[in-house]
Amino acid sequence: MRILPLLVFWCLWFLNFSTRTAFSPILPLIEDTLSLSHGESGGLFTSLSIGYGISVFSAGRFASAWGHKKMVAAGFLFTGLAFVAFQWAESYLAFQVLFFFLGLASGPYLPAILPIITEMYEYRYWGKAIGFHDSAAGFSTFLLPILAVFALGFLSWRAFLLVLASGCFLLPVLFWKVSIEPKKEGPQARVRLADLLKKKSIWILAILWIFSAGSSLGIYSILPLYLVKERGIDFYFANTLFGISRAGGAIVQILIGFLIDRYGYTRILKVTVLATGLATVALCFSSTLTEISIALILQATLSVSFFPVGLAAISKVTSVSERAMAVGFVGSVGTVFGSGIVPLLLGVVADNFSFMIGILGLGILTSLSAFAVKLLKV
Repeated sequence: MRILPLLVFWCLWFLNFSTRTAFSPILPLIEDTLSLSHGESGGLFTSLSIGYGISVFSAGRFASAWGHKKMVAAGFLFTGLAFVAFQWAESYLAFQVLFFFLGLASGPYLPAILPIITEMYEYRYWGKAIGFHDSAAGFSTFLLPILAVFALGFLSWRAFLLVLASGCFLLPVLFWKVSIEPKKEGPQARVRLADLLKKKSIWILAILWIFSAGSSLGIYSILPLYLVKERGIDFYFANTLFGISRAGGAIVQILIGFLIDRYGYTRILKVTVLATGLATVALCFSSTLTEISIALILQATLSVSFFPVGLAAISKVTSVSERAMAVGFVGSVGTVFGSGIVPLLLGVVADNFSFMIGILGLGILTSLSAFAVKLLKV
């Protein structure tokens, strides 16, 4: 396996994923600055996820025609511009518009990069390559809260976003040098969305993605609010604990890549989804600081384990010509409902009852969704 391109792809996914994780640690500050309710705060991630869903779906359909490499580079350019624009945002409406635009800009990456990875690496290495690449998401959820605590000691949260913007402008240059454009399979291999949606496996993977995304990034988006506002933990300590708890997720995502190649897709899918749901339920029944810390570590570690096997399963059930579109559809549905609607619902439930009730319900539904894996043929 060629290591340098994979390292560059890893850095790209870390930066791309950080466009969605960077705001969670600073959300209590944004909420206080704009005098928002928990529901309004969660609604920002709904706008982000709707934009992301539209973008990832469109990119999946047109990646081959526009060029996968061009799509990746353009996405990072506009993501950087969105971060820069936050320097002048002062109203809730402006935040909603920018979150939506940020989602649009960051969406093309995943549908465009997966065909590049599967083109550059042999089939027998797909599990390892995709697992390593996806571990960047785990590192992002782990490092961003810690980096935010460190940076906010001498930078404003707006300046913190400018640091991320600089990476968005510089890193794609290196990507362009080490990557290749996937070969086109020809006109006879073109696929229509209607044909793709006739596959039962695509719908099952979309359902699993919704609940896994909700239990991962959906809960991640509101956890600082939950810890600070509902559990009464100090802001800086909460974000430090929040970040440290995500450390194991990156390791698990790399490990999952090896387990896929050894034990198969179906068994690993079932285990990861069920473990995610049970760990989310456990988060609600912790009371002391020690119990909360243990529950956070378990939930954060297990909740990201689905995605590398989910991406590998999509690659296995689709051809090269279908792959970007399949990732676009599954990713958009999962992101809009899992990463977008879930934080909004959790915020609304928290305004009327508590975060704990919403998190418990999500954990139960995620656990039950594991039974859908039996219908999947991979």
